[in-house]
Amino acid sequence: MARSILVIGAGVAGLAAAWSARRRGARVAVISAGVGETALAGGAVDDVPWEQVERASRLLGGDLPASDLAPTVRQFAAELGLWELPQAAGVRLATVAGRIRPARGRDRALLDLGPLRRTRVLVPRAARAAWDADALAEALTDEPFARARGLRFLPVDAPVLRFDDERHIADGDLAARHDDPARLSWLVDRLRLALEGAGGAGAILLGPWLGARAPRAEALAARLGVPVGEALMGAGSPAGLRFEAARDALLAAIGAAQRHGRVRAVGGGHREPGAPDEGVTIHVEGEDVPLAADGVILAIGGLVGGGIAYTPPESGAGADFPARGAAPFALSIAAPVTMGDDRGALGVVSSMQGPELDVVAWPRGERLGALEAVGVRCEGVRAAPGILAAGATIAGRARTVLDAVTTGLRAGAEA
Repeated sequence: MARSILVIGAGVAGLAAAWSARRRGARVAVISAGVGETALAGGAVDDVPWEQVERASRLLGGDLPASDLAPTVRQFAAELGLWELPQAAGVRLATVAGRIRPARGRDRALLDLGPLRRTRVLVPRAARAAWDADALAEALTDEPFARARGLRFLPVDAPVLRFDDERHIADGDLAARHDDPARLSWLVDRLRLALEGAGGAGAILLGPWLGARAPRAEALAARLGVPVGEALMGAGSPAGLRFEAARDALLAAIGAAQRHGRVRAVGGGHREPGAPDEGVTIHVEGEDVPLAADGVILAIGGLVGGGIAYTPPESGAGADFPARGAAPFALSIAAPVTMGDDRGALGVVSSMQGPELDVVAWPRGERLGALEAVGVRCEGVRAAPGILAAGATIAGRARTVLDAVTTGLRAGAEA
């Protein structure tokens, strides 16, 4: 009989785990309670933190060669259908903060500046609070990457907003309007006029508005004859909506079940030394009967996604002192796992004020800060008998999209 695997969390790590487990014939269900870390991401697909890549590039005086990706990573990405992962080079993305930063890949709606040389990039003005085309164009033109490649960013007047309410609606709502082919055709006509008025350009950079169900930038580029794409933004980008749509389509295609629910506890089955796993029970909020599975994969994110909670001792204090000492971080789900960071297991904090976050929370040099490194201690991806972890739930891992994919694929294979 096929093994039954329950994946808790529906971000990219959970999706990769479900896909990998299904490839090996397991019966898979994915359960989640709402928006996670991947849905908050901006669409950059990193293998290592981009700041490390940028520092190394500056030290070596040139772009680093792109790392090879495992065939299973490429196959997963191909079936997801959302990302571009170049074979021999990374990409360069313009951010709404005026930086140009490297990435291993991108959501296909984002504009890749990497292939551009000695050309102008049009930045249409739009009366939106988070979009200042003039300031953005000036900042991007002054970036070292742009200066080295002769890129100039030119703010232009182009009526990219069609209705009055589009000055105020959320980016996701504006992106959803561009899922309509008629609206996309309207935008093509306006951008074509902008190109003609500017005497041509090598690319067009827009805000994060090009599709909520799927990336629409490539359709725009094909009709205009020049690359078109979004600037990268942080939390709340429509890239998260596009991921969720692609995720749901992939889960349906592979036959993995989806359900909504908040898991409160995971319990490992009884196991004698050397004996096989006896299964895992999962307790869901509001349900009297626990779920049973042969294995469970925790893909609930780290501190950002709510998978890890900061619970210093004073959080349980009464009138005077905490009832007892405690580790300052805890998994948001009760489970027989060990919490830790890249240095080891977490110990009890003796101070009622908890750890000195101003000392340990932030990265120092190449060392991760506690807020990034804390998670579930694992041997590879195994956290306890019958329980595996993936992505930012694992202690001491790089918090990047492709690391989440890699650990998710491994957890699904080993489950």
